[in-house]
Amino acid sequence: MDFDYNRANKWSILEYSKRLLGKTLEQAIAPDIISARKGKGRLGQLVEEYFFGYNVNSNPDADFTEAGVELKVTPLKELKNKALAIKERLVCTMIDYDADQNKPFEQSHVYLKCAYMLILFYLHEADVPIQQLLFIYSVLWQIPEKDLLIMKQDYEKIIDKIRAGKAHELSEGDTTYLGACRKGQKGDTDVYYKLPDGTRAKTPAPKRAFSLKPQYMRTILAFAERTGGQGTYNFSALVQGYGPQLIEEKELRKKSFEEILLDRFKPFYGKTYDELVKELRAPITGAKSKYFLIANEILTERETRGVNVTKSDEFVKSGIVIKTIRLEKNGRPAEAMSFENINYFDILQENDWYESRLYEIFTGRFLFIVFQKGDDGQVRLQKAFFWTMPVNDLEEAAEYWMNIKNAVKDNHIAPEYFYRESDHRKFHVRPKAKNATDVTANPHGGAAKKYCYWFNHDYIKAIVENADK
Repeated sequence: MDFDYNRANKWSILEYSKRLLGKTLEQAIAPDIISARKGKGRLGQLVEEYFFGYNVNSNPDADFTEAGVELKVTPLKELKNKALAIKERLVCTMIDYDADQNKPFEQSHVYLKCAYMLILFYLHEADVPIQQLLFIYSVLWQIPEKDLLIMKQDYEKIIDKIRAGKAHELSEGDTTYLGACRKGQKGDTDVYYKLPDGTRAKTPAPKRAFSLKPQYMRTILAFAERTGGQGTYNFSALVQGYGPQLIEEKELRKKSFEEILLDRFKPFYGKTYDELVKELRAPITGAKSKYFLIANEILTERETRGVNVTKSDEFVKSGIVIKTIRLEKNGRPAEAMSFENINYFDILQENDWYESRLYEIFTGRFLFIVFQKGDDGQVRLQKAFFWTMPVNDLEEAAEYWMNIKNAVKDNHIAPEYFYRESDHRKFHVRPKAKNATDVTANPHGGAAKKYCYWFNHDYIKAIVENADK
């Protein structure tokens, strides 16, 4: 290989990387010089050594140190409709439970490695040798300053939990953009790390890594597709935002992302639905989504008023899920909480709970907005809070996922094979379709009814009650 690029110039590195696009690594270089690698990141190692010509190392600085650019190689998957999608979160660097406790964000490995990245997207194909996988996009991505402010808050949340001896309770749902994902193979020894007072944590923690969440990576992919065009792989850009902005940088320098949003609700606590409609000048509607629409009006201020909050820059990148909860006078939820329909084809392909779609959903960050009916029959805004599913509940969710997976595998796509709400667990499965004729494809042939993931009434009630503790 002629390593014809300037390691100190980010644009030179980007232009050189385009030689890979539309090719496999085997096509880009002489195939007989590629040696095998083991481990999940082995394709990235091959690209580093054979395409860019530098030795794989554990240097805490960025790969292209002179240019301040980190190289990341990450997979895409092709959906049934031929669209490309993010396959997984982007791992930045391992969390060192001992050393990272004393590092401010700006001196952390994750900041040094990921503030500026060259991201190479390739198409994942099962059972295809890694040197024969096709490279699709090359993106030079500088994390915008505003995103870095949110990631700094995420980093500090993670570090605070470690310093408190609660690293075993870390969840990707704790944070907004930067996650603490599980890392390593099953059976890896959990870590007994040191606490600030010099003692060891009482409960060991599984290995974890700092990562950019799948939702954040989807915004990078969306930018790549929008900029590159259909079938065009050569493009370059630095990205400075995506969609309407809910929050300004100056706000984030004073308060956390979550504090800013929750503060927007507080002036409206105790007000009836009719009072909220009048004060916010919101449209009157009898639609089932009317409580979400009111919450949307509260969250979107100033020039963003009327924008769908789920389309905002911050919510698109974070994947935060907004759910409104309506309580009866006695505090019982008026209805169970539904999520997306089960994709029967996808769940059969999922062999690891931690890589499953349901794990991604349940480890997300939730913003719950609670309305409750009073003695006068009026429905009032009671409170809003952020929530992450506790680790113990995720263990039960893993069993729930396995029950669904086994039922689909055995072609038992029917209520009697799934968790039911009458079983008094936290989760259940039941239909969510427009009508009896609204069906979907069955992996075993023919059609099957659409079933959906649900939270039980009692579980929702407990979540709301525990929010005040």
